[in-house]
Amino acid sequence: MLLVLIASARIVSTYTVFNHTIDEPDNLAPGMEWLDAGKYLYEDAHPPLARVFGALGPFLAGERWRPGPDSYLEGYRILGRGRHYDRTLALGRAGILPFFWLGSLVVFLWGRRAGGPVAAVTSTLVFTTIPPILAHAGLITTDMAVAACVPAAGFASLLWAERPSRARTLWLGAAVALALLSKFSALVFLPAGWLLMYACYLVRARPGVRQAARQIWDRRGSIAMAAGVACLLIWAGYRFTFARVEFLHCRLPAPRFFSGIHSVWLHNRAGHPSYLLGRRSNAGFWYYFPVVLALKTPLAMLALVAAALWAGLRKGEAWLYPAMFSCGILLCAMAGRIDIGVRHILPLYAGLAVVCGVTAAPMLDRRAARWALGALLVWQVTSGALQHPDYLAYTNEIAGTHPENFVADSDLDWGQDMKRLGDYLRRVGATEVTFAPFHRTYPALAGHPFPRMLPGEADHPSVGWNAVSVTVWKVFGYPTWPDGREPQARIGRSILLWYVPL
Repeated sequence: MLLVLIASARIVSTYTVFNHTIDEPDNLAPGMEWLDAGKYLYEDAHPPLARVFGALGPFLAGERWRPGPDSYLEGYRILGRGRHYDRTLALGRAGILPFFWLGSLVVFLWGRRAGGPVAAVTSTLVFTTIPPILAHAGLITTDMAVAACVPAAGFASLLWAERPSRARTLWLGAAVALALLSKFSALVFLPAGWLLMYACYLVRARPGVRQAARQIWDRRGSIAMAAGVACLLIWAGYRFTFARVEFLHCRLPAPRFFSGIHSVWLHNRAGHPSYLLGRRSNAGFWYYFPVVLALKTPLAMLALVAAALWAGLRKGEAWLYPAMFSCGILLCAMAGRIDIGVRHILPLYAGLAVVCGVTAAPMLDRRAARWALGALLVWQVTSGALQHPDYLAYTNEIAGTHPENFVADSDLDWGQDMKRLGDYLRRVGATEVTFAPFHRTYPALAGHPFPRMLPGEADHPSVGWNAVSVTVWKVFGYPTWPDGREPQARIGRSILLWYVPL
């Protein structure tokens, strides 16, 4: 609990440091629509669970939904201006914190089951100090929800497989529903994780084809009950709606659930502009997620995972299951074409944290190993703490002082530093700045003082202050003149600044 409280304080301390990221208004408005109007008609590519939690704080503070054609504009209206903006944004972000607590609890329980109490505490220590987890636990997005609920469903499935009682069956169905109501990626992450965990069981237990098939057949009633509970809760998450789903040409319960799956499928088929290691692509990179995982994860955690891999099968089944679960998530993500951030594979961090805890527990029995473990855990904690509050833009020591040469988009620049840029320019007395920001909504809508923004040229800087968004520069190639030029200042880790005198 102490570890979770410390991490929660770190998360809360970032609420008013950063302005809204690009996706937050678009998540706030549908959640408010669900709470106030009992409808869910805005953008359907994300399920409602995290959005409802994100809108709950502003709703309880008196904010309400107003009909409008665009979720972004409605989200901006709800956020408001000035102090109201800061307060509403903080209240919305606070609604995501329970998912961080759930994820920490799942890691603790899974670690205790896999390796005992020492493994449980160590797993929790690792999980609550992972910068991408801390970052997305403080934003009104769906990423922390899926990072908690997918591992919860994975752990519930292990308990159910051990003993499929009625209570465990109900918990499994509820956990699966929460995962699917968090983000549609759970539709592929869960089956992939289950498949690899079951393959691990078959290899180790060797029950034979006939016995394995018999085990599944004998549990058909329990499987049906879990599926029924999951379907009912998903329908409840969509307010028990029933309507026509156009692409299926039929009427179904929870129609926005099915249309949302279709929207994500179309998005993945079309691809998305992405950037990695100096290269741009609209179709993604098959190696994207292993690379960003290596760059966005503290090296101490990677060292503990490597130690587990070196130990291999000697750790036993309990260690292999969380490892296989995380591996399934990674393999699924590598097959996709939407490569815009480590946030899309956050659920695998829970399994990796458990692997770290199980690996660390026996190290306490040997003096030299104990000192090595202590050094790794100190490194784990300080690596993220030294970059506070920039958990969203965190990169480990591999990226050095120029992370923009490796990653961009939500791994580095999600538009979160506009508020800090305005404060910096105001302190130096700037009245205008040449800048093409990742999103232009903050200066116009948040009401905080911000210099006049001027358009610039792609091939040379303008006289005066020039700000460059890492994402606009690296992902979209504008402007070109910063290539090879060292910035004079950095705003956080996402905006670069130059001053060109007359």
